[in-house]
Amino acid sequence: MTQRWLHHGGTRWMVRLLALVLLAAAANAVRPPSASANAPGSSFYTRASANEFLAYSRIIRLHHSGRANGTLIGTFEHATKDGTPSDFVIRTSKDDGKSWRTLTTVSDPLTGENHPSDQFWQPFLFELPKKMGKFPAGTLLLAGNMAPSEKVRTDFVLWRSTDHGEHWTFQSVLQSGGGSGGAPHGGSGVWEPFLAVDGKGRLAMYFSDERREPAHAQIIAHTVSDDGGVTWSADADGRTNFAPGLVVDVQSDSATDRPGMPTVATLPDGRMVMAYEICGDGRNCEAHTKTSTDGGTTWGSGPSDLGTMAVTSDGRYLGSSPYIVWSPAGGPHGQLMLTGMRTRHTGTNAFTPEDRQAVFTKDPDAKGRWSWTPAPFGPVADPSQNCSTSYSPDLLLGDGGRTFRYTTATSAGPTGCMEATGVANSGVLPYASDFGNGAAGWIDYGGCWTASDGVLSETCGGDGGNKSIAGSTGWSDYRLAGDVRIDSGAQAGFVLRASDPGKGTDALNGYYVGVSAGSIVLGRQDGTWRELDRAAVPGGLATGAWYHLAVRAVGCGITVTGSPAGHPASRTRFTYKDPDCSFTSGAIGVRDQSGTASWRHITVTPAGGHAGGHAPAAG
Repeated sequence: MTQRWLHHGGTRWMVRLLALVLLAAAANAVRPPSASANAPGSSFYTRASANEFLAYSRIIRLHHSGRANGTLIGTFEHATKDGTPSDFVIRTSKDDGKSWRTLTTVSDPLTGENHPSDQFWQPFLFELPKKMGKFPAGTLLLAGNMAPSEKVRTDFVLWRSTDHGEHWTFQSVLQSGGGSGGAPHGGSGVWEPFLAVDGKGRLAMYFSDERREPAHAQIIAHTVSDDGGVTWSADADGRTNFAPGLVVDVQSDSATDRPGMPTVATLPDGRMVMAYEICGDGRNCEAHTKTSTDGGTTWGSGPSDLGTMAVTSDGRYLGSSPYIVWSPAGGPHGQLMLTGMRTRHTGTNAFTPEDRQAVFTKDPDAKGRWSWTPAPFGPVADPSQNCSTSYSPDLLLGDGGRTFRYTTATSAGPTGCMEATGVANSGVLPYASDFGNGAAGWIDYGGCWTASDGVLSETCGGDGGNKSIAGSTGWSDYRLAGDVRIDSGAQAGFVLRASDPGKGTDALNGYYVGVSAGSIVLGRQDGTWRELDRAAVPGGLATGAWYHLAVRAVGCGITVTGSPAGHPASRTRFTYKDPDCSFTSGAIGVRDQSGTASWRHITVTPAGGHAGGHAPAAG
């Protein structure tokens, strides 16, 4: 439960107490999201009333279940504000997330004081990829944390399903701890179980452990099972059952540091990459990663190795509840994809415009910094809605890794909170956006945006250089093409090789290609504007007429081609070589200036350079 611990020296208990206060409050009217280029996400689960508290989604796609392969199974954190027993709601989709239904609910199997629990925390779903012990491939496991509102105890409970999630059987309690505790640093609980297969083919469970307080506010540890989860190397009280017992993976020399919320991605060559946050005094729960080359036994150089902070080439870092996967798409080595609750600037620790909406990407063999791509939608944050927005968002790959499904709680929907889900490009080429149903995977920086019927429009105008960004800041050489229409005012066009975007006329590092009534202009933006080249548009461009632009960027050279949409013979073309070679990689986007505009048929394809169009950013 590290994420509920205050980021500036507070305690998990204080944040959990705040959550309980919010649960006790009546739901207010839902605050509508602001006009945005991005999609709002569709409902994975919408609560029936404000009595429900939602957070922390997990969705898997079945791969080892025969005729059920392709089915999506999901659940989420679930609590009640009135103290009545809660449950894990198991949802399923047979059409790859287009529609969902409740498959069943899983109740608290424990008895005694404080049970059945009113708070079901940190679920994790896992499909056995092979026979383990007596259980065949395709057997489903559900691990969750029973943590009643009194917080006197935390228990990892394991359930098992042999019929693709229709029915669940209680297996056992895996680990137990105390509750959330109190000041100054936390309690003695266990939190956030994550299941994986280790390098020896055993089932492994990584988790956060407070039971070494006060010497260590929290550590990350794991246990293993060689029979599919029936028996574990450490018993529920943490004592060794068989070797290796409970293994410490991350442990800070600072007693106030709180490494926690581990998730693990396994690469085809057997390497494993762990992502986790480190909270504590003077920290912002920064996301870190480190690698195991021995199948998950040892991470980095050992437990005291705190890993490497995840930072992008344009100065962003993730904070709180990270989640990592490896995707086979994105380059010859695939790419790591890492998301989290918050995104901050490295220089100021202020939240970035992509806060709650960024997914970091990186070649696992690259030594440089990360790139980022927009999540499919931007969650709405509203504490009054009893909704833990963006807490521990989930990533699920699709289409061979070329797309990903992003799922998280958001303060939207008819009752003020729902588990929302959406799909977007994984930041790989080729890329296309048809705006047929919103603008998934775009982030706006100023302006008023709508997307429907294949057209993205900005309707506020003004002189602020309104823009919306998509793609990946790691893209290097590519060809961007699309249609632009000036709806009113002076000019509009595309940005390319964009990084560090913000609100403001020239608030990005990158190039802009714009069209006006009489010309096409190429310029460079880096907080200021510098025109680089321009060419006349024969016959001019009338307001309300579509104009096709194509921009090819390879190395330091940029070739611009424009023509009235549907009339390629009347084209204008010029090439400019930037002597400064100012920007060699970055995302794409759209922008207007001193007016309003619309865009359609946007595509991005590789144009030489790195395979797949994805270049690791320089360190």
